[in-house]
Amino acid sequence: MSQPAPASRRGFSLFQLLLLLALLAILFGLLLPAVGKVRSAARRTQDSSNLRQVCLATINCADTNNGKLPPVVGLYPVNDPTAAGNGYGTLFFHILPYLEQDNLYKTGNVDGKFRVDAAGIQATVVKTYVSPSDPGGGKDLIYDGWLAKSNYAANFQVFGNTANNSLAGEARFPASISDGTSNTIFFTQRYQVCNGDPCAWGYDGGTAWVPAFAYLSKGKFQARPAAGLCDSSLAQGLQAEGIEVGMGDGSARLVAASISPQTWWYACTPAGGEVLGTDW
Repeated sequence: MSQPAPASRRGFSLFQLLLLLALLAILFGLLLPAVGKVRSAARRTQDSSNLRQVCLATINCADTNNGKLPPVVGLYPVNDPTAAGNGYGTLFFHILPYLEQDNLYKTGNVDGKFRVDAAGIQATVVKTYVSPSDPGGGKDLIYDGWLAKSNYAANFQVFGNTANNSLAGEARFPASISDGTSNTIFFTQRYQVCNGDPCAWGYDGGTAWVPAFAYLSKGKFQARPAAGLCDSSLAQGLQAEGIEVGMGDGSARLVAASISPQTWWYACTPAGGEVLGTDW
């Protein structure tokens, strides 16, 4: 008795294979922009979270110290019972205990005083101070081997002394913010490195390296500038749409790149009595 012939197996023809590859390419092309938007949204969310944490830590710091806001750079009172005097450093150093970085802060204890320039603190990367959106940040978060870079800057008009152009401000919260905490920018984004100048959270000098804006220039921010066009005296938005900012009420928001220089400046001044424009 003869056995039935086995069923023949047919594979893909060359035409079918090419058609399948073409369909996959089209599908990939449709999905790629969507994936990019999701990743961009995730980076924006992380940026907003970082800025809110920094704002709330600063407010909490002021509340703990009888309303006195920390300076951009300078001496600041500490209520730690182990401290025999003042702390010295940047605003970002003074708020470390309020960002669950108390151990790093206490590393700077020198004879009972806490200093940002002690024990290699300035070279320590603090995750909350780094944005995932920086187009040129790179993997090395240490500048020249001794300064940890940052993507956030404090508003000199709020935390500095504008009367004598000193980084050591004397502002109080909320008394010094008469324009309203929800109308005043406390922090913005900045490039980690702008035309060779780093933004370093622990830098206590008086140059563009200090983590501040509205200090060496009163100009409007730059929205994701090209490397060669970056101005280190200004704040830089890390996205083409504008710049993420942290407000005095602890919130964070995106300020559009189309905002006028005047409205931007009004939002930077804490007690000028100006009314924000409709483009805010």
